[in-house]
Formats: sequence, C-alpha cells, structure tokens
Amino acid sequence: MLEKFCKYLSFGSIAVLILYMAAMTVLEKFSGTAAAMRWGYHSAFFIALWALALVSGVVYYVRRTSCRPAATAGIHASFVLILSGAMITHVCGEQGAVHLRLGDAPVSEYLTEDLQTAAFPFTLSLEDFEIEYYPGTYAPTDYVSTLAVNDGSSEQTLTVAMNRIGSWRGYRFYQSSYDEDAGGSTLAVSRDPAGVAVTYIGYALLLLSLAGFFFQRNSRFRAVLRRVSKMVPAAALLLVLGGFAMPEAEAKEAMPEILPKETAEAYGRMYVYYNDRVCPVQTLARDFTMKLYGKPSYRGLTSEQVLTGWIFHYDSWSETLEQGGSSKKALKEFDEKRQLVMLVCGATLLKIFPYADAEGSVAWYASTDRLPAEMDSDQWLFVRKVMSLAGESIVKNDFQAAGGIFDKIAEYQKKIAAGSLPSDSRIAAERLYNAVEHPKAAAIACLAFGLLLFVLNCFSSGLGRTLKISVSVLAVLVLLYLSFVLGLRWHISGHAPFSNGFEVMMLVSWLTMLLGLLVRRRFAMMQPLVFLLGGFALLVASIGESDPAIAYLTPVLSSPLLSLHVMTMMISYTLLGLVMLNGVMALVKYGRSEAGLAQAADVSLLFLYPAVFFLAAGTFLGAVWANVSWGRYWAWDPKEVWALITLLVYAFALHSGSLKKFSDPRFFHWFCIFAFICVLVTYFGVNFFLGGLHSYA
Repeated sequence: MLEKFCKYLSFGSIAVLILYMAAMTVLEKFSGTAAAMRWGYHSAFFIALWALALVSGVVYYVRRTSCRPAATAGIHASFVLILSGAMITHVCGEQGAVHLRLGDAPVSEYLTEDLQTAAFPFTLSLEDFEIEYYPGTYAPTDYVSTLAVNDGSSEQTLTVAMNRIGSWRGYRFYQSSYDEDAGGSTLAVSRDPAGVAVTYIGYALLLLSLAGFFFQRNSRFRAVLRRVSKMVPAAALLLVLGGFAMPEAEAKEAMPEILPKETAEAYGRMYVYYNDRVCPVQTLARDFTMKLYGKPSYRGLTSEQVLTGWIFHYDSWSETLEQGGSSKKALKEFDEKRQLVMLVCGATLLKIFPYADAEGSVAWYASTDRLPAEMDSDQWLFVRKVMSLAGESIVKNDFQAAGGIFDKIAEYQKKIAAGSLPSDSRIAAERLYNAVEHPKAAAIACLAFGLLLFVLNCFSSGLGRTLKISVSVLAVLVLLYLSFVLGLRWHISGHAPFSNGFEVMMLVSWLTMLLGLLVRRRFAMMQPLVFLLGGFALLVASIGESDPAIAYLTPVLSSPLLSLHVMTMMISYTLLGLVMLNGVMALVKYGRSEAGLAQAADVSLLFLYPAVFFLAAGTFLGAVWANVSWGRYWAWDPKEVWALITLLVYAFALHSGSLKKFSDPRFFHWFCIFAFICVLVTYFGVNFFLGGLHSYA
C-alpha cells in the first residue's frame, strides 16, 4: 500500500512540477523575472513539491526494488545528490556583485541579490583592467581584471577573466561587466562551497552511471536491443534520383547597369571590416544581396555585381527594390532594406581603409568617416579620393582601369594591415564558402526524398538492392556537403561552428545524416525519418538564413565546455526527432497491427534511451559551464527550465515498469509524438517567444 502511494505521489509531484515550471516561464515573459522567482522558483510551494517528489521517489524505489543494479541505482542516487546540493545552495549560498574602480580605496563589502550589503573577511581593490581584442578588430576576446586581495595576514594578486574564476577564502569572483571608460570592473561574487561540492558529486555520479547503464546486464535497454537484433531486416526503400525544378521566369524588364564580372570580382577581393572582423568584400556583398533579394544572386548576377551596381549605378538599381506589401511587417522589412542601401551607397558600411597608429594598432575607416588627425596627408588624400577615381573610370567604361584601382586598394590594405589580416588560407576558404553555401537546395531535396521514402516505406513490401544503395549515396553526398560547409566555417572563424542558430541547425542535420548512415543496414525503416529530420533542420537554417554571418565568439561563449554542451544537446534533439518521426510512421504503417507497433516501439526505445541520457548529460554539462562563466550553475532561465521539463517528460517513457500505460505501444508512440513539443518549445519557443539568457542558442 505504501509502495503504491509513494509511486503515485512521486510521479504525480513531478507531473505537477512540469506544469508549474511551464507556467512560470510564461509568467516571466509577461510579468518579469522577479515575479517568476517570487511565485515560482523561490516559493515554498515549489520547494515543497521537489522535496515531496524526492522523498516519495526514494521510498518507492527502495521498497520496490530488492536487487538494485549499480548503474540504475547510481542514476537515481545522483538526482538525490543534485537536488540536495540545490537545496544547500538555496539555503546557504551567497550571491552578489562588487564594483571596483582603478585608483579607488580597497573595499570590504559587496551588494547581495536582495540589495543588502555583506562583508568580505578581506579587502579587495582593482589594480588593472584590460580588454583584449581579436587581432586587427574591435571584437573583444576577453575582459581581464587584476585584483589585489589583503586579509591582514597575507596579500594575493588574483586574475579574473571570462571563463577564468578568481577564488579567495571560499569566495569566487567572476567577470560580469565593466565601465564604459574601461576604468572600472563589476565582478559577480559567489560563496557556496558545500552546495557546489554536493552538486558536482551528483553530476559526476550521473555521468558515470549513464555510461555504465548501457553495459548493465538485464536492463530494459539490453532487452530491447536483443529483440531488435532479431528483427527481420526492414524492406528496402525507393529513391528516385532527379527533380522537377521549375525554371525561373525570364524577366522582361531591362537589366540594371552593372560592372563586368571580372571588375566586380576585383572589388570583391578587397578586404573590409564587417561584422567585427576583417573579411573579403565578397562576404559583405553576399549578405547585402541576401537581405535585399532573399538569395545570393539577382537575375543571374553575382553578389559582387549587385553590390557594385548599387554603389556605382544607384539610379538604375533603385527600381529593383520592391515593397512586399502594405502590412506592418512588410513596411518594416522594406524600411530595413532602404536603410541598408543607404549605409552601403553612402559608404558608411564600407570600412575598407586600414590605418596603423604609432603603436601599430590597426583601425578601419570608410572614405566618409572622420579620419585620424595623425594620418599622413598622402594617405588621407588616397582614402578620400581613390574611390572617386574608380567611379570616374566606370563612367568612362574603362573597367580595366577601375579593376586596377581596386587591386591597388587591396595592395594598400595588405601593406598597412599586414599583421592583422586573416591568413590567405582563411580568405580562400571564405571565398569558397560564399560560393557553395546554399542550404535551401539541400533542404528541399532532403524533404522531397524523405517524404517520398516515407510514403513508400508505409505502403511498399520490398524494393531492390540498387535503390537501397542509391539512398545511402544521397545520404553520403549530403553528409559530405554539410561536413564541407561546417569545416569551412570552423576554419574561417577559428572556433567550433556551434555558436548561432544557423550553425546549430546545420549540426543537427549533419548528426542526423551521420546517424542514418551508421544504422542504415539494421534500421532501414529509419532512412525516411533521417531525410525528413535532416531536411527540416536545413530548411530552418535556410529561412532568412537564420543569422548565418560568421563572427568571432563573444568571450563568455569561448569555452570548450560550451561546445561539448551544445554538441551533446544536439545529439539528444536529433535522436528525439527520429523517435517522434518513427512514432508517426509506426501509427500510419501499423495502425491495426499490435505486433508491428510493438516492433516499432522497440526501435524507438533503442534511440530514446541514449537520447534522454544525452539530454541529461548535456543539461548538466551546461550547468557546469554556467558555473564557471557566471558563478551559478542554475539560474531558472527559460531555456534551462524547458530543458529540465523535456528531460522529466521523456523520463516518464523510460519507467514502463512503474507506469504500465507505457507498455502499450500505441500509447507510447502517441506520447513520443506529443512529447516532442517540449523539444520544439525548448529550442524555438524560448528563442522566439520566451526570451532569456539563452535566446540566442
């Protein structure tokens, strides 16, 4: 009786927690973080719910299980430690901030979260503050504070930077912000030795237990694996190589005036300071063309021809900019396009002239900018007049002379900014990237083939070996394309390509295609799902190109832990997407066959276990990164909350031994389909609606 009562109490408490946390993320959107903390995450009711779920869950697990495998026991014990550590942090942890100025007297107090003052057992002063930049740019790579600490008996110099903690007497200091004049620094303060220690032990036990679970005998995962391995190989799938692309209608209106392709390419080979980095003008031209026309070319013209056309033949090109409608959104988009045109045609955006000061620091200017007073008169005259000379040559149709002037500017750039320019290999990689990166075409191909394969797999009993090979060939081609694009972005930016929505969606597609190739022989039925999920991810990446601009990482994101966290989460989302699609296909194909539904459920479970475990590992790896970067491992940010909600929701499906309803394959498939809504909210809902610290991810 007690066992049954504790079961319903523990799972019921978790269900209420899921609904409560979801409601709090909405409350935070409309009423602010303070309201969500007061009525939600810091409320006595919320804490009591967690305590109730923890205690009743422990009692139920102990009474129900006589023989507890080490890995399974470790997983459950780790959550006890994690929740206990969270409670210790909530009760005993100290959080606050301290502001220091260069030259000010040492301070011995800091401001707590509730705006009260608390005393340090030492004094603290700022000896130096420095902003480090990527070479030749104004993009910061790090913020570094040098502190002097004195507790009466000893003195110490601490260095605090992004992802580099300074610690003294149990207090940890994190770089939070700095004054506009770079003469002061604000540090986050944290003191929580017991809570962090218990939580980290829980994280370590969780990761070890998750890894050990897959090697644990007589687990449900191993039982599913044995059943799946005995399945008859699924039917071969059909692939029809080819497509029906509708050619673009030939425009009847006259073409705007342009520069010859060779002359425009010479313009595109120059360097420009754009998006906080130095890159080829070709990159700016491509983004400019994408913004105005929705694709990297216009009526067969290259992006360099489009950019130079607007610069040197404005009147001819102004008629190509059309307003998309009278709605507020259309008017806003049209206004943004006009502003971009003004920035380009007014040369404000064309910072193509480097200047090195006496100390060798390089800054980039447009010809219309206020130039440094120290600039040599000949150099000043060159910057002001050289583009006018190019314009005169173009008016005379002397395009060879104009191209020569562009080449002279490129030579000037290399002479002045030689030490801060990207390497030749990076520039070559970027030019190649600009020429090949077109995810929309790959997205349409994957979705079309995936839909076709989905239909055929549902209604076909078996097709030839040649067609199966063709499916694998297409998957290999897409994987190679994605590897090439991501590899180029990695080389160009100098960091792993997981930093924005475009790169993450490309990564999801890459992981999906790789997984499809790895399981293609044993799970041929997954091939349609692979193409559908991979194509959907590519489509999301291609819509407005999802902020594809290559940029340097902000200092807080420059951490190996972040890359590992993102990769782990994306693997989980990819697997959960396949589980969802497999459920759809199972219900369509085996709607009245319990045996077929059961087989498909086993396949889903085979992917669901690692998906949930990757989700748990990724969530807590993110917590460790946050603790290193921000001074706290959990801030109840909407993205964090929805990641936790997703983990708890899918965890229900792994407890069919306790929740018998999940032993019903039909219910299991429907559950996995609707549970994927949590993944969509976690990634897209938070980004586009709920906001928060993670809305960029």
